[in-house]
Amino acid sequence: MELISNLVHQLSNGAYDLFSFTLIISIIVFVHEYGHYIIAKACKVKVESFSIGFGPEIFVFHDKSGTRWKLSAVPLGGYIKMLGDSNAGSVPANQQKLTEEEKLYSLHTKPRYKKAAIVFAGPFANMVLAVIAFTIFFSTAGYYRTPPVIGSVIKGKPAEQAGLLPGDIITQINEYKIKYFEDISRVITSNPKTRMEIEYSRNNQKHRTSLTPLTIKNEDAFGNVIERETIGVTSVDITGLKQSSFLGAMNLSVSETYHAMCLTIKALFQIIVGKRSINEIGGPIKIAKYSGQSAKQGFTMVLYFIAILSATLAAINLLPILPLDGGHLFFYVVEVVMRRDLSLKCQKYAATFGATVLFLLMAIAISNDIRHLF
Repeated sequence: MELISNLVHQLSNGAYDLFSFTLIISIIVFVHEYGHYIIAKACKVKVESFSIGFGPEIFVFHDKSGTRWKLSAVPLGGYIKMLGDSNAGSVPANQQKLTEEEKLYSLHTKPRYKKAAIVFAGPFANMVLAVIAFTIFFSTAGYYRTPPVIGSVIKGKPAEQAGLLPGDIITQINEYKIKYFEDISRVITSNPKTRMEIEYSRNNQKHRTSLTPLTIKNEDAFGNVIERETIGVTSVDITGLKQSSFLGAMNLSVSETYHAMCLTIKALFQIIVGKRSINEIGGPIKIAKYSGQSAKQGFTMVLYFIAILSATLAAINLLPILPLDGGHLFFYVVEVVMRRDLSLKCQKYAATFGATVLFLLMAIAISNDIRHLF
């Protein structure tokens, strides 16, 4: 009976995670694609279809302009297909086969600055969503702006061995200026397995020391056990330092969105060069798990997760790989430099190569997800 009960519980959690994932990812994808859509319409490009998800269609309707809006069965992304596209990845078709009237509304007959604006609008919409979600989260839950003063030094940890003491003010780690205590964790997280040169102030005198962070197991915001690096210091007493002003929350939200995007790009580069493990790449199963966990913790945590995920997807979409938005932008830059359009064959080869890379990354991510389940 206990085995059956556990199985039912796991299936129930799985269904809840799947529902939460579908809802959250659909919101993020809709915002992304709607960013493309509204700028395409402003540039007088005909949008033939707008899809949330891939695969078999669940729900379809057509608007007055002829756009086919659809909800599809596989909630792992979405796309808009514009007139002149040969596929959902916006690889151009042969524009000579279009009528003269169709050419007026084709994406690929528009000036490059308009094409670039349409392409960039998707990731930009995700950045805006991240800032809005972070702002509501910080305004509701509050936030800390803690001075970079060491409150205590944990015995046996790198900070103690490097000679740091309570009351020291950390001002810089490597080339990064430290304004708040929260910046210390951000710098350490984004630079794994790196020896840190630390500048600090003690009794109004500047000092320098160096240390290598220690990897420990800890819990993330959703209660999952993760590995993270620490130097072994805590902040001063933060009682009374919690803030909730809207302008302060908005300013912090812009900063958090920027740092989340930078960390995403930096982490991918570090995986490529071997500084991070490829096992850190997570896929849809991991996202579904976090979606369910955030939903169980309430609306504010859902907003936080949406903000993180939206900023992350914005960064990934700006990578210079077709069929990602960054790949199209990269091609436009190349065309400007070369002063001519790249051939359809070149673009199709690049799209095939990019799709293969993305498929391999997805396969690795799903493999990691499955391995972490057992």
